[in-house]
Amino acid sequence: MTADYKSQALENPSAVVQELHRVHDSLSFPRLVAAHFQNLFESPNAFTKIPILDVRQPPESHKDRALVRFRAMVQDTSLSTEMYLSKFPDGGCGGWGMCEADGGSGSNAQAVDYTSLRECSVLWATSVPGESCWSAEELDGAPTDAAYSASSSTASSSRAYKYPHSDPKHVGVQVKLYDRESRSKSFKSTEIVTFVGILTSEPCSLDQNTGATLPDAPTLHVLFSRAHHLARSFPRVKRHTRDAHIISSEGPRLLPSPADDNVHVRQELISWIADEALGGDRVAAEWALLSCVARVQSRHPPLHPPSLTISRFPSSSTAPSTRSIAPTLSAFLHLLLPLTYTLPLSLDTLNKSQFVPESKDEDLHAGVLQLPQGTVLLVTEGGVREGQLLECGVMNVHALQDVMDARTITYVFPFSRFSDCPRSGSLLS
Repeated sequence: MTADYKSQALENPSAVVQELHRVHDSLSFPRLVAAHFQNLFESPNAFTKIPILDVRQPPESHKDRALVRFRAMVQDTSLSTEMYLSKFPDGGCGGWGMCEADGGSGSNAQAVDYTSLRECSVLWATSVPGESCWSAEELDGAPTDAAYSASSSTASSSRAYKYPHSDPKHVGVQVKLYDRESRSKSFKSTEIVTFVGILTSEPCSLDQNTGATLPDAPTLHVLFSRAHHLARSFPRVKRHTRDAHIISSEGPRLLPSPADDNVHVRQELISWIADEALGGDRVAAEWALLSCVARVQSRHPPLHPPSLTISRFPSSSTAPSTRSIAPTLSAFLHLLLPLTYTLPLSLDTLNKSQFVPESKDEDLHAGVLQLPQGTVLLVTEGGVREGQLLECGVMNVHALQDVMDARTITYVFPFSRFSDCPRSGSLLS
């Protein structure tokens, strides 16, 4: 019988919500809906059957009112709450994007019971910035041949300014939360959450303050959510029978030592990073590795992993001298870490980019440094040349310094600004 419930929930989640409402009509109905769907998809195998919403499977690839799961970074929590009719005059269920035609037969507006009005929280969430391919595959349960490829993706967003980085493809979604009594009030900016809900397309409240005409925003009516838990911080070491398959500078080779021999694996990683990315400098490679795996042990007073500066990278003879080039170390970090982002600095980047989130017309525009907690940030200065640093550039340098020293990022509003709590993660430059 449970299998039938799961199949129905996957095929027509709106019908399941309507059926629950006919049996349980109470003030705590949103919490009951969350508990019901969470129990249905509690097991990992059941959860992976929920279709994924990401750059490979963007909103337009799903049918209207489909059940999807979206692992996302919360970008903006300042959106206004919305009112919805929890019960239509004929007794049908409201909320979760259902209109009166879905809830039952029509009735005139004068019969509306205004005591049935409820609030839902609204926020904006985007694809997780800086997420590595192997981490996305593992968390989504996607097969290897479905690996993320930003270059081949067609995903785009009409509100690209709400994503921290301009180049990579991403998905931006308006998220509506109905179970406000539980965890919805505690969502914070840059937090990673997996939202499971009903996907629709609706007008966005952010567009009311702008004169521009934008298409309806993909909207996820959340049934339940899961906090982000990364089981492992690093990719698996592949095995062949009893031998460990270790990557070395000469290529993959079999070693007699077991894969859980941490000392041997560490030495192999240091050699690999040194030979391929740091000109054979094992000391620099070890410092880079230690900086990436360092974790905060105390917060009162704050104690953060120190930033690491690596200099004297070999220059690239094939690239223009005025162009910012990401070092080979950037690619290695993506292979080893679940969350990492490379920020190539130049005068043009400093003077024209927005490093911190800023509210414009009551709409929070993302900043380059608005990254999830735990992200390893690699800042390269190879593209910086002589020139004038404008006011925007000075502010960006200050913002980067705050991230390096205090692990904080400033949110700028028209008449105020504030810094969020200390952030975990490491910074290499």
